[in-house]
Amino acid sequence: MKAWRGVPVLVSVLVGSLGGVGCGPAFESSDERGIERVASARASVDAAPEEADAEVTARRACGTDPVGPPGSKPEWLARGDGRLLFSAEAVGQGRELWSSPGRSGCAGVVKDIRPGTMGSVPRFLTPLEPWVLFVADDGQHGPELWRTDGTEAGTVMVKDLLPGERGSAPRALTRVGDWLYFTAEDFEHGLELWRTDGTESGTRLVHEFVPGPGSLQLVSLTAWGKRLALVSYSPEAAVLWVVEANGQARVLYQSAVGVLLSLTASERRLFFLRDTGMDIAELWVTSERPGSATRVRDFTGEFPSYLTAMNGSVFFLAGADGYFGEQGDTLHGGELWRSDGTVSGTRLVRDIWPGPKGSLPSHLVVMDGVLYFAADDGWRGRELWRSDGTLLGTWMVWDLQWGPEGSEPEQLVAENGWLFFSAKTALHGREAWSSDGWLWRTRRLTDIAPGTSSSDPRSFVRSGSEVFFLAGEAPADEALWAVPLRPAWPCATGAAADARGC
Repeated sequence: MKAWRGVPVLVSVLVGSLGGVGCGPAFESSDERGIERVASARASVDAAPEEADAEVTARRACGTDPVGPPGSKPEWLARGDGRLLFSAEAVGQGRELWSSPGRSGCAGVVKDIRPGTMGSVPRFLTPLEPWVLFVADDGQHGPELWRTDGTEAGTVMVKDLLPGERGSAPRALTRVGDWLYFTAEDFEHGLELWRTDGTESGTRLVHEFVPGPGSLQLVSLTAWGKRLALVSYSPEAAVLWVVEANGQARVLYQSAVGVLLSLTASERRLFFLRDTGMDIAELWVTSERPGSATRVRDFTGEFPSYLTAMNGSVFFLAGADGYFGEQGDTLHGGELWRSDGTVSGTRLVRDIWPGPKGSLPSHLVVMDGVLYFAADDGWRGRELWRSDGTLLGTWMVWDLQWGPEGSEPEQLVAENGWLFFSAKTALHGREAWSSDGWLWRTRRLTDIAPGTSSSDPRSFVRSGSEVFFLAGEAPADEALWAVPLRPAWPCATGAAADARGC
């Protein structure tokens, strides 16, 4: 894929021009409040507010720990009931299950599932109310499925599918409604598809793709409304399956050559790519009816990526040159595309960077019916953009770092009407940001690494009035952090002064 690049162009950008095409809604010249909002938003970007330093100090109230201890290598953040659950290491305990109530208390081990330095290595944490399910190895049963309600007594094994130290090794945990689907192995059935409601009695085999101990490769488990879609591979074919809510499995499509990938559900349709090894990516779409799969369009160069569903269509990056020099779209380069499953409805949304270079949209997420992503228009660098799926409805949210360098937004996560991401500025390095999709409510959450250094935040999860994420003042000190969500404009006006409202 082509590297992200900007063209060094000397541009004088005035605050009054921010209402132009590509930068959000226009403000009338007589709208003094609008001008004040823009100025206030720009000030919040360029200045290091005192409240940010106060937030860092507050997070260090647990002795020297910023919510979760540095060096513990936290991973697999998941929202539990009133607290955040995650996997982390501790001296003398190995990797175990931890929880944090946020800034109101200290993080701690929920349960020492495997005493000693080996640790149970909790992984694949997936919420299924009222629990969080995960895979762990207690040293006696091997890797099996566990659940937790955040307490030591409420952290138990769901079911021992393969007795003995080998364990069934559940993987590909995928939530569909009130069920959690996964693949696991036992002596009688081999590797097959299972599902659970979180109880031992509610954990059962869904479908045996190969009778007896034989197995197929089962991959790409994807939630599709109340259904589950997945792909199986055998020496004869790649097969696309759908599993109904009652557990019935049906074949939707099969191909004697190539692989099926990037399954993306959008309302009643399922999109996917087929790669036959000919340097061409085929975009396909199917309904729940067997035999309805249709080839929509072929793409050359780099395969379409970041497939993201919105309003019955799928959006993606396409047209970029391939990694090994395969030629993409020589007219537009890598740009934002959409498809409604028809040939005529599969088209370029907007040529953000006109010409063959392309804006290379990345990190696509959907929030409240709007698509957000990072893109480079060729003169303002890579910044945060939004789109409603139309040409005129696609524009830049905010130029966080003025000039051709750009802030390079990454790690975009949308939760409960708020967008969380990391971005880089000349004054503060790469830090955590939030936005509701409008420029005057796009702001830096805090400055963990002082000055121009970067804390490289990632894995954002909102829990209550706080945002959890992983970051570090130095790469070796990555830890769990929590910041109160304080939307810029309501708090600036004093409309909501407490942490719960802000």
